[in-house]
Amino acid sequence: MVSYPLFKQAYRMRFNQLRSFGTFKRFYDPKNDIAFKKVFGEKHNKPILLSFLNAVLRREGNNLIEEVELLPPELAPRFGHTKKSILDVFCSDKEGHKCIVEMQNKRLISFIQRLEYYATRSYSDSHIKAANYLELKPVILLAIANHKVFPDDVPYISYHCTREGKTRQCFLPNISYAFVEIPKFNKHKEQLKTPEEFWAPSEIKEAYEILDRYRWSSEENIMYERAMMAVLDEDDLIRTAKIDARKEIALKLSELGLSLDIIVDATGLSSSEITKLINQ
Repeated sequence: MVSYPLFKQAYRMRFNQLRSFGTFKRFYDPKNDIAFKKVFGEKHNKPILLSFLNAVLRREGNNLIEEVELLPPELAPRFGHTKKSILDVFCSDKEGHKCIVEMQNKRLISFIQRLEYYATRSYSDSHIKAANYLELKPVILLAIANHKVFPDDVPYISYHCTREGKTRQCFLPNISYAFVEIPKFNKHKEQLKTPEEFWAPSEIKEAYEILDRYRWSSEENIMYERAMMAVLDEDDLIRTAKIDARKEIALKLSELGLSLDIIVDATGLSSSEITKLINQ
């Protein structure tokens, strides 16, 4: 049975973790899965999504996205129930061109491959007649990553499509990608120049109003906190796995006859932790 002091200590640690994530600040973090979908994925907030897409995808003039339809979850491509992060926002414009917007907080080894799978699956999953390929509509996948995806010489907003090797022309335009790497964006207010850097002040103000936690229902606040706790739980699992791996390495090095000082340097564990492991 867990004693009350231990329970109180665990609760305090969890509270501090949530506070460090901004859970108890007035404005919620838009990178949170629930908050992201609330800002960009609700019908009455479509003007914000339109403004954001036009700015980031650099649409203007005749190419401006003037209308977007948020597709219901049942029309989104199926990727299997085992994948936790599916599509944050799945929409199409008045021409039927599809746009996938996904927010990714954690670095994943298979991130690029997964996005390619999402885009190609969305392109093919159009429920058209087998031979009528002309009805397939272009797909662009916009990935917003809270980590670096590409080398530093690639700008924080980058655009990708299949190009012919010699002429560098894009003859296969129907599947393309845009990436926003948040850690690369470090400009101050006076350095902002392009539309995607400024975005639209009115839309930013409206987004902030949506992220005001005092405007959320109690159920929505609970969902937000659960999403944050899921991130914390995942971080805890990763940290635990790393600690367990270091312990296994320490035991293996001990079996090989290496000195305690070398094992400490190699694993980062303290001498007392290693001694306790060996004597178990």
